[in-house]
Amino acid sequence: MTSAGFRNSRSWFRQADSDIRIADAVLHRLECMEVGDVGCHVAALCAQALEKSLKGYVLLNGATPAMDHRPDKYLVLLLTENGLLRFREHASHLARLFDPPTRGSIKELFDLTPGGMGKAWDLPNTEYPWLGSDEWKHCPCDHLPFQDTATLQGWFNVAKRVCDKLHQLAIVSERAR
Repeated sequence: MTSAGFRNSRSWFRQADSDIRIADAVLHRLECMEVGDVGCHVAALCAQALEKSLKGYVLLNGATPAMDHRPDKYLVLLLTENGLLRFREHASHLARLFDPPTRGSIKELFDLTPGGMGKAWDLPNTEYPWLGSDEWKHCPCDHLPFQDTATLQGWFNVAKRVCDKLHQLAIVSERAR
């Protein structure tokens, strides 16, 4: 791995860390926020942090990620023998990190990103209003599932754990080269 690969991945991990810090601040509800403001923004920031961490890790492994909002497609390539993973010593860490519940939470968050479920305009997402009965009547900040504290905390915990571990693996790999 060239030092350019490490430098490129560093930027992605740094921005993911920033997204996690902001998600944490929003989750703990700033005074100016209404209850409905919190959930959709925490979900969006957690999805963005996961996306950037996964893309940074893909760069670390010498590949160029697609610039879309579905980097979860790289999980299979990182977790399979003869896949994308260049750092074989990371395999056991990744297998533990991306257990089925974690993968389910990641998919759930990416499905909520705009376009995460295709080009449908009638599905809940974290950023834009969506159609219901051919009217723009649904809004992320009013969507009840985004107001469930346990769900939000769970998404945050998954995003933080995944981002921290992938960043840690990148740092260890960089020091070892």
